[in-house]
Amino acid sequence: MKLTLKMKMRSLTRNKEWMLEQSMEEFKSCVNDWLNAIAQLREKPNRGNLHRFAYKRIRSEHPQLHSNVVQDAMNLAIEIYRSWLKKGGSFPEFHSDVIYFKGVDVKIENNGLVVPLMGERVYLPLYVPKKFKKYLQHKHGRVAIKRIGKDWYAFVSINVPEKEPIKPIGTIGVDLGYYNLLVASDEKGREVMRVQGDVLIKHKEHLERLTARRQQRLMKRFGTYAKTNHKDRKFVDDLNHKIAKELVLKAKQLNRAIVLEKLKGLKGQKRSKRLRKILHRWSYADLVAKIVYKARLHGVPVIFVSPRGTSKTCSNCGYYVKGFKNERVFRCPKCGFQLDRDLNAARNIAKRAFLPAVNGEASSPQRR
Repeated sequence: MKLTLKMKMRSLTRNKEWMLEQSMEEFKSCVNDWLNAIAQLREKPNRGNLHRFAYKRIRSEHPQLHSNVVQDAMNLAIEIYRSWLKKGGSFPEFHSDVIYFKGVDVKIENNGLVVPLMGERVYLPLYVPKKFKKYLQHKHGRVAIKRIGKDWYAFVSINVPEKEPIKPIGTIGVDLGYYNLLVASDEKGREVMRVQGDVLIKHKEHLERLTARRQQRLMKRFGTYAKTNHKDRKFVDDLNHKIAKELVLKAKQLNRAIVLEKLKGLKGQKRSKRLRKILHRWSYADLVAKIVYKARLHGVPVIFVSPRGTSKTCSNCGYYVKGFKNERVFRCPKCGFQLDRDLNAARNIAKRAFLPAVNGEASSPQRR
């Protein structure tokens, strides 16, 4: 599987920073030259016909760029053009502060990158976190260097071999919600993990109040306002990483597969205004993506099932309670079974993937 490692660049000498800035400006110009060539081509562009049409000319106009960088600029221009065809609008121009390199042109050594800049190979030192060092031992692919604000970052694609999947003896169902961000249970109803939503809700409400105050102050002074989105993204990203890691390690320890809900249509369901606002506050899809890729790294199988009816179905007898509302405790009118609402849903999710395998039936859940 492929992982993209984001690493901040250490302080550069003036000469190296100048070379990086000049190379980036050349790359921008090269991409825009390819876009102009696409407009002149008058046919649907692909790597073959566009290369034959304009490569020699564009390569001669940008001699300071490595030949593979020029080709990467061509590939990027084709992607931008195809995206423009779908979205429409004015003909695209490329302005991003980024430059791409193929893996064969980049060498990773001494916690840094050796890349071709302005006709020379230049060493760029990086801050490499300890958790990334084990990944840098594997084969790397495409490398992107971006300027974000005043800082430089390297995005390195790494091909990490997947571990042999474990043979699970059961499943862990995962219910995502608001009062509890995550509740995990096995098919027998034993709680494996619970993450309450109080911390996230208080943090989000604090950021919303902070943003409102900043807007009010700055609009009076400058007619503009400051956002706190970056703080929100960092907090949610860090929280989702921690939740995903703990869940995957517990599943591996218990030798069980993870069963997740298909999130398609989650925000489109009819819900209260307060609950819709809360669902918008937290990135469920980001958490699911992190669980999936961490599970692949540890060889833990992941199964996707439909969440339909999991909150209103008794996990003990299977009776569907149509009139069940938003009580925090699920009570079955048929068998008298009582259980925490989220734990009952998690148990149903676990059983939804576990029962077909036990009975020898065709398994309906999607596997990844």
